[in-house]
Amino acid sequence: MITTCSVAPHGFSIIEEIAGPEKEMFKKTRDSMIEMGELIMKDRPDTIVVLTPHGLRLRGFNGIYTTAYCRGSLSQFDVSVSLDYKCDTDLSNEILDALDQTDIPVVGCNYGALSGEFSNIEMDWGTLIPLWFCTADYQPEIVVIAPTREIPKTQLIEMGKVMGNIFNRSKKKIAVIASADQGHCHDKDGPYGYHESSKILDEKVMALVVADDLEKLLYIEESLIEDAKPDSIWQMLILHGILGDSKKGRLLSYEVPTYFGMAVAVYE
Repeated sequence: MITTCSVAPHGFSIIEEIAGPEKEMFKKTRDSMIEMGELIMKDRPDTIVVLTPHGLRLRGFNGIYTTAYCRGSLSQFDVSVSLDYKCDTDLSNEILDALDQTDIPVVGCNYGALSGEFSNIEMDWGTLIPLWFCTADYQPEIVVIAPTREIPKTQLIEMGKVMGNIFNRSKKKIAVIASADQGHCHDKDGPYGYHESSKILDEKVMALVVADDLEKLLYIEESLIEDAKPDSIWQMLILHGILGDSKKGRLLSYEVPTYFGMAVAVYE
């Protein structure tokens, strides 16, 4: 069954331990991430499925991690943090097998050994940062999925529907996180410079989150997406397919402390 779903950003300084001088700048989002993590973990999920834009980039294919482990670390301001998770290979292979029966392009991803300790794909920051806030007296397993941007967006919704059917009939309790930062051109000194499209796009996306109308992400102009440079649309469309009409969302926060927009939303 599906428990809590969420949209979560992945700016490094959300994690207090590595935020350094940016600690207070990211406090609003950090507080929302703490709330999100508590909501996810109160249901004691067996598995957390993370949809990340920063995992394996497989041109034209959605990557389903079938590796046994996913481990990673982040460093900033001379401080490092790390996470080590066991992957739910049964669930990832079930997702892979189901999607193989459709016309949605997917590939299973492993690295190193076929199984065991050395079957490990490095955990990216889009996965690690949301999971950092999912703490409890136990550790669930995870499934990592890296969507492609090179297929019709309608296929991402269909992919989510297939996954939602699997999750809803599963005996496991499954939480889903769509790891997603919004427009990346809010600051002329940022790596992508300034473009007014980031503000315009973020306002549109936040309005759709508040209205529980993520399907309309399909209709945002491609030119606006290109100019605003979000990494959110694709994961959020999969999340829409997973959610269907069964859950209502709540926007916990939105802010732009640096050059990219960050939103936290939960669906219980």
